[in-house]
Amino acid sequence: MRSMFLASQEALRTIEQNLTNQTLLARVVRSEGLAQDDGRALFGGENIASSSKTSATPSTGPSADANKTQSGLGVRTFTPLEEALGNALGRMVRPVIRRGTRLIDLYVTNRDPVMAQRLADAIGREYIRNSIERRASLSEESLRYLLEEEERLKVNLQKSEAAAAEYKATNPDALQLGGGTAATGSQQGSGAGAGGPRGGLVEDKLQDINNKLTAAKADRLRLEGELRQIEQAGDNIDALLAIPSISAAALVTDAQRSVTQVEASIATLSLRYKEKHPRMMAARAALAEAREKLRQAAMAQPPILRNAIEQIKATEASLQAALQDQQGVAVALNRTAIGYQELARQAETDRALYESVLRQIKETSLTKDVKTNAVSVVERSPVSHSPVSPSPTKAIALGLLAGLVAGLAFVFGADTLDRSIKTVDQAENTLGLPVFAAVPETTEQGAGPRLKRQRRTWGTSNYRVVVKTPESPAAEAFRNLRAALSLLGPEAERKVSLFTSAVPNEGKSFTSANYSLALAQQGYRVLLIDGDLRRPNMHRIFHFPQPAKTNNSEEEDGAPGVMDCLVGEADVASAARPIPAGEIDIVSGKIAIEGNFLTATGGQLSVLAGGRRAPNPAEILAGPFFGQLVSEAARLFDRVVIDSAPILAVSDTLLMMPYVQTVCIVLRAGKTPRPAVRRAIALLTSAGIRPAGLVLNRLRRSGGVGYYYYYASHGYGAEEGAYSRSYDHRSRSRHQDNGAE
Repeated sequence: MRSMFLASQEALRTIEQNLTNQTLLARVVRSEGLAQDDGRALFGGENIASSSKTSATPSTGPSADANKTQSGLGVRTFTPLEEALGNALGRMVRPVIRRGTRLIDLYVTNRDPVMAQRLADAIGREYIRNSIERRASLSEESLRYLLEEEERLKVNLQKSEAAAAEYKATNPDALQLGGGTAATGSQQGSGAGAGGPRGGLVEDKLQDINNKLTAAKADRLRLEGELRQIEQAGDNIDALLAIPSISAAALVTDAQRSVTQVEASIATLSLRYKEKHPRMMAARAALAEAREKLRQAAMAQPPILRNAIEQIKATEASLQAALQDQQGVAVALNRTAIGYQELARQAETDRALYESVLRQIKETSLTKDVKTNAVSVVERSPVSHSPVSPSPTKAIALGLLAGLVAGLAFVFGADTLDRSIKTVDQAENTLGLPVFAAVPETTEQGAGPRLKRQRRTWGTSNYRVVVKTPESPAAEAFRNLRAALSLLGPEAERKVSLFTSAVPNEGKSFTSANYSLALAQQGYRVLLIDGDLRRPNMHRIFHFPQPAKTNNSEEEDGAPGVMDCLVGEADVASAARPIPAGEIDIVSGKIAIEGNFLTATGGQLSVLAGGRRAPNPAEILAGPFFGQLVSEAARLFDRVVIDSAPILAVSDTLLMMPYVQTVCIVLRAGKTPRPAVRRAIALLTSAGIRPAGLVLNRLRRSGGVGYYYYYASHGYGAEEGAYSRSYDHRSRSRHQDNGAE
């Protein structure tokens, strides 16, 4: 067991920890005389290269005196200075186990290389000495204890054997227990006394009688069952022959054999003769006679069976009586054996303990003077010629590496905590839908504080980039959106488009308005429907005149809107407001004419504003009115664009889905949470609608995040077929500044 323990990893770890034991290190301090100069040599106060010579003779000097002071189990007393120096030495020592081996490297760090070498050798030497001394001391203590136990167990064994022998002499019946030599300590007696068969011949005979009685009862029950079958069968020969006891009878077996032989003879004769032939008639007469003998033999078996049952009953009664007599003998014998077996077990226990102690005494006597140890020094420590620390290069490299790791951890941690979608690739990989357009940030930054810029009115915000800045990357993004949606399918399957978002403030109204303007520029008659019945915005984007508000309505300039068409108070043709080709640019909140950007293509944009607000928009959209509105709009216009409410905010958008053909989800780069978009797509999928794609809005225009996607340049194509030549120099400068943000 000791060899197996020393071969385990736990033993190596134990030795490794003991090499830094404070008691061992204090012993090293005493053996090397490091406390004589108050520890100055240990801390590098002087070079003691000459003192290393004394360490080559470990049997003399302080170490020899220290060995004489040891007593007991290696307990010794140290001065406070030696204990303090031992604690200081513990900070200099570092043992390390070599992986896959049973070797331990002992590192000692000190200002003086000679002192480091000396301390390393001293620690290994003192550990081995301490282990040998502790083993010797433990062996002596164990031997002393075993000798005392041997005397005590010998007396106990003599007493228990004498008690067992006296009991056997007093009770002779104990010899029938099958363990008569138990008290002598033999193997047979040990087995019998410790739980073997206690009754010997008595119990064997009792078991034999019990087995015979059980067999007799089984035979009787079997024969009685067959007798009941015979009584039920009556004169039915086939039923009687099916009973095992009748079919196995000798007379019945012979009769059956005769019947079988006659039947085989008839079968042979039938091949040559007919039924009326004399030989056939004689054979059939013989068959009838054989069958009659079989019947008589079967009918003669029931009386024989009854006689067998009576004989078995008599045998069973005699066995029962013998069993009762033998049980009485066994009970009396067991009552006598209780005391004997207790004494036998005690004697065997005392003998086993006594023999075990004798073996341990022999082993301890042989090993107590052996000066071997499981630990040995396989390689002495060399004197180091170069310092191991500090290492400036290593410190700088570790510092740079730690800084790099901390920076990467911060970056990846921030990216993990940010659940928004920031790039086109991330949107497509995360949501599994194509991104039709990546619209860059179009908000004019300008000068002034941030709060003031956020408070700018709708009139000064650049919401119609397709018209106001046709050469900007944002305008080109909407033309890309127009081209992507036009390639989705046949003309009749992409007339009605709906733009929505997962949460509010994603830019769906901005996207709907500019996509409608791009379609109108292409020459289509476009109707833009403000389908957000709770927070309509199209009247603000196109700057319809503001009317006076009533108590329950915000209807603009008294003109009808979507709600009026849904409740049947107006039709689409009269409620839709056409946007003239020249009424696009806004100057000081007024409508001004700057040119005809739609004249060349013949396109027309009409806006069906929200109109008055409904108290129950979900109930109105649940009816057939919205479908009728979309059908009428698709009949009157080439394209119908619907700006709807956020999917997760209200249920209005899901109620519109059965009447639209193309659905696009608008995401705000760097803000829209991924779980919200996944939830919105799941709701659309449950309604039977799969979005056609995504529009990534307000993508940062600075280098990096997503900017590579649209590779747009503000000056690309300038003065060579630009979309508009009516801008003055001041307007072009403003657009270039906005694009450079």
